[in-house]
Amino acid sequence: MSKRIWYISQLADPEHYDMSIFEGCPGGDNEIEWIKIQLRQLNLLDEIDFQGVQIERGDNLPEIEDVDAAFLGGSFHSVHDKFDWQHDLQGWLGRYREAGKPLFGICGGHQQMSTFLGATVSSIGNGPMASSLKINLTDTGQDHFLFDDIPADELKFHFGNYEHVEAAPEGATVLATRPEMPAMAIDYGNHWYSTQFHPEALKDLFARSWSGTHPEYCSNYIELPHAPKMLKNFIDHYTG
Repeated sequence: MSKRIWYISQLADPEHYDMSIFEGCPGGDNEIEWIKIQLRQLNLLDEIDFQGVQIERGDNLPEIEDVDAAFLGGSFHSVHDKFDWQHDLQGWLGRYREAGKPLFGICGGHQQMSTFLGATVSSIGNGPMASSLKINLTDTGQDHFLFDDIPADELKFHFGNYEHVEAAPEGATVLATRPEMPAMAIDYGNHWYSTQFHPEALKDLFARSWSGTHPEYCSNYIELPHAPKMLKNFIDHYTG
């Protein structure tokens, strides 16, 4: 039986964000469709039982027993917004953590996982990070399976965030840093991982995300063909 891989989207509450900026894009404003495009390009979609939910749009979180591994996506919303669906997500994370099942958080997912485990999320001092940027792997990160088959000179990822995790939670290990961000990739143990950057993001979609608020940032993004390998590395690690 194929492994059940879920993508939990918390991208944007339609009542609080103008999703029309994605009109005409493949998949429209549906992040689940965006992820399907990436998984298809990675030749993974036919090998797994892929499911997705948009919790910010009212979808229910999956039952723990129905999940073999999951991704927790990014969000235009802060972890400090305290929406009801964010509260529900924190409760789900507790049950999921107790079950010991694999989870890969991205951007807002990174911040939700870190705060759940006791970290602090605060504003970046010099304004938003809005570009495709190189990261620096720690010694542990250099040997970590998530970065397998990504050349050292191609360790670049898309960023788009106003906030960051100040430091890894107690007992967790930092995998990657930048000068302005000391805990941008974390291994929490017990099969949990997260990154502030976006290995899943298509360049054009990510650039489009700024078009309504900061169009000057749209040209900061470049094609990063190696970045999505992190998705494959995570899935392969738990399905192989």
